[in-house]
Amino acid sequence: MKTLDPQRDYTEIVKLTTLFHVSDFFVDWAFTHIMCRATTGHSSKAITREGMGKLLNRADNRFDDTSHHFLVWNEWGPESPQTKRSVGIINALHDKYQKIYPSAFDDLPLWAYVIAWEVAGIAVLAREYLGLPEMDDKEKEARAIWGRKLTESFTYIDGRPLSEVMPRLETFEDFIDFIHEYESQPWAPDANSTACANAVLDKWAERHKRLPRPLARALVTTFWHDGQFECNGIDRPTWFWREASKSYMRAVMVGMKLMPSPKESMVEKMLRVAAERGETLPPIMRASVGAGAPSKDGTSSGCPMGFGMVDPDQVAKAEG
Repeated sequence: MKTLDPQRDYTEIVKLTTLFHVSDFFVDWAFTHIMCRATTGHSSKAITREGMGKLLNRADNRFDDTSHHFLVWNEWGPESPQTKRSVGIINALHDKYQKIYPSAFDDLPLWAYVIAWEVAGIAVLAREYLGLPEMDDKEKEARAIWGRKLTESFTYIDGRPLSEVMPRLETFEDFIDFIHEYESQPWAPDANSTACANAVLDKWAERHKRLPRPLARALVTTFWHDGQFECNGIDRPTWFWREASKSYMRAVMVGMKLMPSPKESMVEKMLRVAAERGETLPPIMRASVGAGAPSKDGTSSGCPMGFGMVDPDQVAKAEG
Protein backbone atom coordinates (compact mmCIF):
# COMPACT_ATOMS: atom_id res chain seq x y z
CA MET A 1 0.00 0.00 0.00
CA LYS A 2 2.80 2.42 0.83
CA THR A 3 4.06 2.56 -2.74
CA LEU A 4 0.63 2.91 -4.37
CA ASP A 5 -0.57 6.26 -5.73
CA PRO A 6 -4.34 6.79 -5.27
CA GLN A 7 -4.54 8.90 -8.43
CA ARG A 8 -3.13 6.05 -10.48
CA ASP A 9 -3.65 2.89 -8.42
CA TYR A 10 -7.16 3.49 -7.06
CA THR A 11 -8.41 0.12 -8.31
CA GLU A 12 -5.65 -1.78 -6.53
CA ILE A 13 -6.08 0.22 -3.33
CA VAL A 14 -9.83 -0.41 -3.24
CA LYS A 15 -9.31 -4.11 -3.89
CA LEU A 16 -6.67 -4.44 -1.18
CA THR A 17 -8.81 -2.65 1.40
CA THR A 18 -12.14 -4.34 0.67
CA LEU A 19 -11.55 -7.92 -0.48
CA PHE A 20 -8.68 -9.27 1.60
CA HIS A 21 -10.06 -9.07 5.14
CA VAL A 22 -13.72 -9.93 4.68
CA SER A 23 -15.95 -12.92 5.35
CA ASP A 24 -19.15 -14.25 3.80
CA PHE A 25 -20.94 -13.05 6.94
CA PHE A 26 -19.65 -9.51 6.48
CA VAL A 27 -20.52 -9.43 2.77
CA ASP A 28 -24.08 -10.54 3.61
CA TRP A 29 -24.28 -7.88 6.32
CA ALA A 30 -23.11 -5.19 3.91
CA PHE A 31 -25.66 -6.37 1.33
CA THR A 32 -28.56 -6.06 3.76
CA HIS A 33 -27.67 -2.41 4.33
CA ILE A 34 -27.43 -1.35 0.71
CA MET A 35 -30.53 -3.34 -0.24
CA CYS A 36 -32.67 -1.97 2.59
CA ARG A 37 -31.55 1.56 1.80
CA ALA A 38 -31.95 1.29 -1.98
CA THR A 39 -35.50 -0.04 -1.61
CA THR A 40 -36.64 2.54 0.94
CA GLY A 41 -38.96 4.84 -0.99
CA HIS A 42 -40.85 4.67 -4.26
CA SER A 43 -38.11 2.69 -6.05
CA SER A 44 -39.33 -0.37 -4.16
CA LYS A 45 -42.26 -0.66 -6.56
CA ALA A 46 -39.90 -1.97 -9.25
CA ILE A 47 -38.40 -4.48 -6.81
CA THR A 48 -41.62 -5.98 -5.46
CA ARG A 49 -43.34 -5.96 -8.87
CA GLU A 50 -46.76 -6.79 -7.43
CA GLY A 51 -45.28 -9.64 -5.43
CA MET A 52 -43.41 -11.19 -8.37
CA GLY A 53 -39.93 -9.73 -7.74
CA LYS A 54 -36.92 -11.94 -7.10
CA LEU A 55 -36.27 -10.34 -3.72
CA LEU A 56 -39.66 -11.58 -2.47
CA ASN A 57 -39.60 -15.01 -4.10
CA ARG A 58 -35.96 -16.00 -4.53
CA ALA A 59 -34.20 -13.88 -1.94
CA ASP A 60 -31.11 -16.10 -1.82
CA ASN A 61 -30.53 -15.52 -5.52
CA ARG A 62 -31.04 -11.79 -5.08
CA PHE A 63 -28.57 -11.71 -2.19
CA ASP A 64 -25.93 -13.54 -4.20
CA ASP A 65 -26.46 -11.74 -7.52
CA THR A 66 -26.24 -8.28 -6.00
CA SER A 67 -23.29 -9.19 -3.79
CA HIS A 68 -21.48 -10.58 -6.83
CA HIS A 69 -21.95 -7.32 -8.73
CA PHE A 70 -20.30 -5.45 -5.86
CA LEU A 71 -17.50 -8.02 -5.62
CA VAL A 72 -16.78 -7.69 -9.34
CA TRP A 73 -16.52 -3.91 -9.10
CA ASN A 74 -14.16 -4.13 -6.15
CA GLU A 75 -12.02 -6.89 -7.67
CA TRP A 76 -11.44 -5.52 -11.17
CA GLY A 77 -12.23 -1.83 -10.86
CA PRO A 78 -14.64 0.51 -12.63
CA GLU A 79 -12.87 0.59 -16.02
CA SER A 80 -12.41 -3.16 -16.49
CA PRO A 81 -14.37 -5.28 -19.00
CA GLN A 82 -15.60 -7.35 -16.05
CA THR A 83 -17.21 -4.35 -14.38
CA LYS A 84 -18.51 -3.04 -17.71
CA ARG A 85 -20.28 -6.37 -18.22
CA SER A 86 -21.67 -6.36 -14.68
CA VAL A 87 -22.97 -2.80 -14.96
CA GLY A 88 -24.24 -3.57 -18.45
CA ILE A 89 -26.51 -6.26 -17.00
CA ILE A 90 -27.86 -3.74 -14.50
CA ASN A 91 -28.34 -1.12 -17.20
CA ALA A 92 -30.32 -3.61 -19.28
CA LEU A 93 -32.54 -4.48 -16.32
CA HIS A 94 -33.14 -0.81 -15.55
CA ASP A 95 -34.00 -0.20 -19.19
CA LYS A 96 -36.52 -3.04 -19.11
CA TYR A 97 -38.26 -2.14 -15.86
CA GLN A 98 -38.28 1.63 -16.19
CA LYS A 99 -40.72 1.13 -19.08
CA ILE A 100 -43.08 -0.63 -16.67
CA TYR A 101 -42.40 1.40 -13.50
CA PRO A 102 -41.16 4.81 -14.71
CA SER A 103 -41.71 6.54 -11.37
CA ALA A 104 -39.37 4.06 -9.68
CA PHE A 105 -36.39 5.20 -11.74
CA ASP A 106 -36.75 8.99 -11.90
CA ASP A 107 -35.16 9.68 -8.50
CA LEU A 108 -31.68 10.90 -9.44
CA PRO A 109 -30.62 11.40 -5.80
CA LEU A 110 -31.25 7.68 -5.19
CA TRP A 111 -28.93 6.74 -8.05
CA ALA A 112 -26.26 8.97 -6.52
CA TYR A 113 -26.97 7.59 -3.06
CA VAL A 114 -26.37 3.99 -4.14
CA ILE A 115 -22.97 4.97 -5.57
CA ALA A 116 -22.15 7.06 -2.49
CA TRP A 117 -23.08 4.18 -0.21
CA GLU A 118 -20.85 1.81 -2.16
CA VAL A 119 -18.00 4.31 -1.79
CA ALA A 120 -18.44 5.32 1.84
CA GLY A 121 -21.41 3.60 3.47
CA ILE A 122 -19.59 1.00 5.53
CA ALA A 123 -17.11 3.68 6.59
CA VAL A 124 -20.06 5.72 7.90
CA LEU A 125 -21.28 2.79 9.99
CA ALA A 126 -17.79 2.01 11.26
CA ARG A 127 -17.06 5.61 12.22
CA GLU A 128 -20.40 6.91 13.44
CA TYR A 129 -21.96 3.83 15.03
CA LEU A 130 -18.97 1.73 16.09
CA GLY A 131 -16.33 4.35 16.84
CA LEU A 132 -13.72 2.56 14.73
CA PRO A 133 -10.71 4.41 13.30
CA GLU A 134 -10.95 6.49 10.15
CA MET A 135 -9.64 5.21 6.82
CA ASP A 136 -6.30 6.72 5.93
CA ASP A 137 -6.20 9.59 3.46
CA LYS A 138 -4.83 7.45 0.65
CA GLU A 139 -7.75 5.02 0.84
CA LYS A 140 -10.27 7.88 1.02
CA GLU A 141 -8.82 9.50 -2.09
CA ALA A 142 -8.75 6.20 -3.97
CA ARG A 143 -12.34 5.35 -3.09
CA ALA A 144 -13.60 8.76 -4.21
CA ILE A 145 -11.89 8.41 -7.61
CA TRP A 146 -13.13 4.82 -7.90
CA GLY A 147 -16.71 5.94 -7.24
CA ARG A 148 -16.59 8.74 -9.81
CA LYS A 149 -15.19 6.34 -12.41
CA LEU A 150 -17.92 3.79 -11.65
CA THR A 151 -20.67 6.30 -12.48
CA GLU A 152 -19.36 6.57 -16.04
CA SER A 153 -20.66 3.08 -16.88
CA PHE A 154 -24.18 3.48 -15.50
CA THR A 155 -26.84 4.77 -17.89
CA TYR A 156 -29.41 7.20 -16.51
CA ILE A 157 -33.05 6.98 -17.65
CA ASP A 158 -32.55 9.66 -20.32
CA GLY A 159 -29.68 7.74 -21.93
CA ARG A 160 -26.85 9.86 -20.58
CA PRO A 161 -24.02 8.40 -18.48
CA LEU A 162 -24.81 8.78 -14.81
CA SER A 163 -21.56 10.71 -14.43
CA GLU A 164 -23.04 13.57 -16.49
CA VAL A 165 -26.08 14.07 -14.26
CA MET A 166 -24.70 13.13 -10.84
CA PRO A 167 -24.19 15.75 -8.14
CA ARG A 168 -20.56 16.85 -8.05
CA LEU A 169 -18.93 14.59 -5.45
CA GLU A 170 -15.17 15.07 -5.50
CA THR A 171 -13.80 14.00 -2.13
CA PHE A 172 -14.56 11.11 0.18
CA GLU A 173 -16.18 13.53 2.60
CA ASP A 174 -18.40 14.79 -0.24
CA PHE A 175 -19.75 11.25 -0.59
CA ILE A 176 -20.36 11.02 3.15
CA ASP A 177 -22.09 14.41 3.23
CA PHE A 178 -24.34 13.32 0.37
CA ILE A 179 -25.29 10.13 2.25
CA HIS A 180 -26.40 12.21 5.24
CA GLU A 181 -28.22 14.74 3.05
CA TYR A 182 -30.15 12.01 1.24
CA GLU A 183 -31.08 10.19 4.44
CA SER A 184 -32.32 13.36 6.15
CA GLN A 185 -35.10 14.02 3.60
CA PRO A 186 -38.76 13.56 4.65
CA TRP A 187 -39.97 9.95 4.43
CA ALA A 188 -43.51 8.63 4.12
CA PRO A 189 -44.82 5.13 4.88
CA ASP A 190 -44.58 2.84 1.86
CA ALA A 191 -45.97 -0.70 1.71
CA ASN A 192 -43.60 -1.82 -1.04
CA SER A 193 -40.62 -0.62 0.97
CA THR A 194 -41.89 -2.57 3.98
CA ALA A 195 -42.21 -5.73 1.90
CA CYS A 196 -38.65 -5.32 0.62
CA ALA A 197 -37.21 -4.61 4.05
CA ASN A 198 -38.92 -7.62 5.61
CA ALA A 199 -37.76 -9.87 2.78
CA VAL A 200 -34.16 -8.78 3.29
CA LEU A 201 -34.31 -9.03 7.08
CA ASP A 202 -35.98 -12.45 7.01
CA LYS A 203 -33.49 -13.87 4.52
CA TRP A 204 -30.58 -12.40 6.46
CA ALA A 205 -31.83 -14.08 9.65
CA GLU A 206 -32.35 -17.37 7.80
CA ARG A 207 -28.85 -17.31 6.33
CA HIS A 208 -27.42 -16.74 9.82
CA LYS A 209 -29.80 -18.85 11.88
CA ARG A 210 -27.15 -19.63 14.50
CA LEU A 211 -27.77 -16.11 15.79
CA PRO A 212 -30.73 -15.42 18.11
CA ARG A 213 -33.38 -13.93 15.84
CA PRO A 214 -33.70 -10.63 17.78
CA LEU A 215 -29.93 -10.17 17.48
CA ALA A 216 -29.92 -11.09 13.78
CA ARG A 217 -32.56 -8.46 13.03
CA ALA A 218 -30.93 -5.87 15.27
CA LEU A 219 -27.57 -6.38 13.55
CA VAL A 220 -29.22 -4.64 10.62
CA THR A 221 -31.82 -2.25 12.03
CA THR A 222 -29.48 -0.85 14.69
CA PHE A 223 -27.66 0.86 11.84
CA TRP A 224 -30.69 2.22 10.00
CA HIS A 225 -31.25 5.94 9.58
CA ASP A 226 -34.46 7.43 11.00
CA GLY A 227 -36.20 7.60 7.63
CA GLN A 228 -36.00 3.85 7.18
CA PHE A 229 -38.12 3.28 10.28
CA GLU A 230 -40.59 5.94 9.16
CA CYS A 231 -40.88 4.58 5.62
CA ASN A 232 -40.89 0.88 6.45
CA GLY A 233 -42.98 0.99 9.63
CA ILE A 234 -40.59 -1.42 11.34
CA ASP A 235 -39.89 -1.11 15.07
CA ARG A 236 -36.52 0.00 16.33
CA PRO A 237 -34.56 -2.59 18.29
CA THR A 238 -34.47 -2.23 22.06
CA TRP A 239 -31.51 -0.63 23.81
CA PHE A 240 -30.16 -4.05 24.80
CA TRP A 241 -30.16 -5.43 21.25
CA ARG A 242 -28.73 -2.20 19.84
CA GLU A 243 -25.78 -2.34 22.20
CA ALA A 244 -25.34 -6.07 21.61
CA SER A 245 -25.34 -5.47 17.86
CA LYS A 246 -22.76 -2.72 18.04
CA SER A 247 -20.49 -4.86 20.21
CA TYR A 248 -20.91 -7.81 17.87
CA MET A 249 -20.11 -5.90 14.70
CA ARG A 250 -17.25 -4.04 16.33
CA ALA A 251 -15.73 -7.42 17.23
CA VAL A 252 -16.33 -8.75 13.69
CA MET A 253 -14.69 -5.78 11.99
CA VAL A 254 -11.75 -5.56 14.37
CA GLY A 255 -11.29 -9.33 14.14
CA MET A 256 -11.14 -9.24 10.34
CA LYS A 257 -8.36 -6.66 10.46
CA LEU A 258 -6.36 -8.76 12.94
CA MET A 259 -6.44 -11.91 10.83
CA PRO A 260 -3.23 -12.84 9.00
CA SER A 261 -3.15 -11.22 5.57
CA PRO A 262 -4.56 -13.67 3.00
CA LYS A 263 -2.66 -14.36 -0.21
CA GLU A 264 -5.75 -14.03 -2.40
CA SER A 265 -8.81 -11.82 -2.47
CA MET A 266 -12.30 -13.11 -1.72
CA VAL A 267 -13.02 -13.23 -5.46
CA GLU A 268 -9.73 -14.93 -6.31
CA LYS A 269 -10.52 -17.61 -3.72
CA MET A 270 -14.04 -18.03 -5.16
CA LEU A 271 -12.64 -18.54 -8.67
CA ARG A 272 -9.92 -20.91 -7.49
CA VAL A 273 -12.28 -23.10 -5.48
CA ALA A 274 -14.77 -23.28 -8.35
CA ALA A 275 -12.00 -24.32 -10.75
CA GLU A 276 -10.62 -26.94 -8.36
CA ARG A 277 -14.07 -28.47 -7.86
CA GLY A 278 -15.07 -28.18 -11.49
CA GLU A 279 -18.07 -26.07 -10.50
CA THR A 280 -19.86 -23.52 -12.67
CA LEU A 281 -19.64 -19.98 -11.38
CA PRO A 282 -22.89 -18.19 -10.41
CA PRO A 283 -24.52 -16.22 -13.28
CA ILE A 284 -23.27 -12.69 -12.50
CA MET A 285 -19.75 -13.81 -11.70
CA ARG A 286 -19.62 -16.08 -14.75
CA ALA A 287 -20.80 -13.35 -17.12
CA SER A 288 -18.44 -10.77 -15.65
CA VAL A 289 -15.37 -13.00 -15.56
CA GLY A 290 -16.07 -14.08 -19.12
CA ALA A 291 -16.00 -10.48 -20.30
CA GLY A 292 -12.35 -10.24 -19.32
CA ALA A 293 -11.25 -13.63 -20.66
CA PRO A 294 -8.64 -13.44 -23.43
CA SER A 295 -9.75 -14.43 -26.90
CA LYS A 296 -7.77 -16.71 -29.20
CA ASP A 297 -5.71 -13.79 -30.46
CA GLY A 298 -4.79 -12.84 -26.89
CA THR A 299 -7.00 -9.78 -26.61
CA SER A 300 -9.93 -9.29 -24.29
CA SER A 301 -13.16 -10.74 -25.59
CA GLY A 302 -15.29 -8.21 -23.76
CA CYS A 303 -16.74 -5.21 -25.55
CA PRO A 304 -15.96 -2.03 -23.58
CA MET A 305 -19.60 -0.93 -23.66
CA GLY A 306 -22.06 -2.37 -21.15
CA PHE A 307 -25.12 -2.92 -23.34
CA GLY A 308 -23.12 -4.48 -26.12
CA MET A 309 -21.91 -7.24 -23.84
CA VAL A 310 -25.27 -8.26 -22.41
CA ASP A 311 -27.13 -11.25 -23.77
CA PRO A 312 -30.82 -11.98 -23.03
CA ASP A 313 -30.07 -15.15 -21.07
CA GLN A 314 -27.83 -13.31 -18.61
CA VAL A 315 -30.43 -10.56 -18.16
CA ALA A 316 -33.12 -13.16 -17.49
CA LYS A 317 -30.99 -14.87 -14.86
CA ALA A 318 -30.14 -11.56 -13.21
CA GLU A 319 -33.68 -10.17 -13.06
CA GLY A 320 -34.88 -8.72 -9.81
